[in-house]
Amino acid sequence: MPSEQGCFNNQIVMGGTVGQMASALAQLSHCKFLGEAHYQIAHSTYSTLWGSEQFGARLNAGTRVRTTYKTYEYNLLYQSTKQSERLALLMVYGADHSAGSVSIKAEARATGSNSYTGTVLDYGVEFTSPNNLISLTPGIGEAVPPDQWAFTGCRNIAVGNPLQTDPLDPPRPLVIPSVNRGDLLNIKVTVNSLSLIAVHIYDVYQLEVTP
Repeated sequence: MPSEQGCFNNQIVMGGTVGQMASALAQLSHCKFLGEAHYQIAHSTYSTLWGSEQFGARLNAGTRVRTTYKTYEYNLLYQSTKQSERLALLMVYGADHSAGSVSIKAEARATGSNSYTGTVLDYGVEFTSPNNLISLTPGIGEAVPPDQWAFTGCRNIAVGNPLQTDPLDPPRPLVIPSVNRGDLLNIKVTVNSLSLIAVHIYDVYQLEVTP
């Protein structure tokens, strides 16, 4: 920030002082004021492997994958900011390859009319195994695979058509149209043969900003 003496009330501010203030505001709006959201997904983590006392599988850094975990949908609300051009997703999961085709799909929706069926803003991306996801076939009976991480990355890549549904893009940040930035959004996540443990949503930091 410029010197205190150069910014007193009723003082003419110009030149380098204005440039410094504009740069400081750009840093605030595009770095310190970025949005984020964090969700922990509740599941039954009990396993018959732990006997009648049913100790939680979390004690072994694993999560239970049930055969019913197919096309499960999670609607996660996200309060975007005016700088929410792209959203990065970091997800924690456990996957069982023997339960079926393992995948995670993520898309962005508006919430103007309905939080679950609002207008699609970006049909999004798909993580698949073995290209983007690690899925195991536990040999101990009931599936309790260890935690794994899936990340969209933060690359500012060009998206030809975010409203294209088939095929979905490989992992990339979700793109938010300018008219919807600052709105309450629905980040819809659909999983298959996978137990979702946590989802973290972030505004992508822009390395350089012109005031």
